[in-house]
Amino acid sequence: MQAPARIMQNSHQASDNTLSMDTLGIVASTLCLIHCAAMPLVITFLPILGLRFLEGHAAHHFLAGFVVAFALLAIVPGYLKHRKTSVLLSMLAGVGIVLLATFGADRLFSENLELPLITVGNLIVVMTHLRNRGLCKC
Repeated sequence: MQAPARIMQNSHQASDNTLSMDTLGIVASTLCLIHCAAMPLVITFLPILGLRFLEGHAAHHFLAGFVVAFALLAIVPGYLKHRKTSVLLSMLAGVGIVLLATFGADRLFSENLELPLITVGNLIVVMTHLRNRGLCKC
C-alpha cells in the first residue's frame, strides 16, 4: 500500500517543480521585456548608476539564456504530463523568436525590429508558461 502513496507524492512533487519553473520562466521573460523596453529610456543614466553592463549584448544573451532554460525546464516536463502539443509548439515559437531577436538583430534584419520581436517572443513564452501552469494544476 505504500507504493501508490509514494508514486502520488513523487507525482505531486514533480508537478510543484514544474509550477515553480513556470513561475521563474514568467519572471525571466518579464525581466527581458522590461529590460528591452526600458533601455532606450534609461541608457543615459547607466554610467552614473554604475550599471553600464546592462546596455551590452552580453546582458541580452544572459536574459535570453534564462528565458530558454526556464522554458525547457518547465514546459517540457509539463508537456510530458499533459501531452498538449500546442503548448510545446507555442514554446518553440516564442523561444525561437526570442533567440532570433537576440542573436539575429544585427545580422538578419534591422535593429529596429529587435524590440518588437523580443516583445512578441516573450509574450508568447509568458502565455505558454501560464497555459502550461494551468494544465499541470488539473
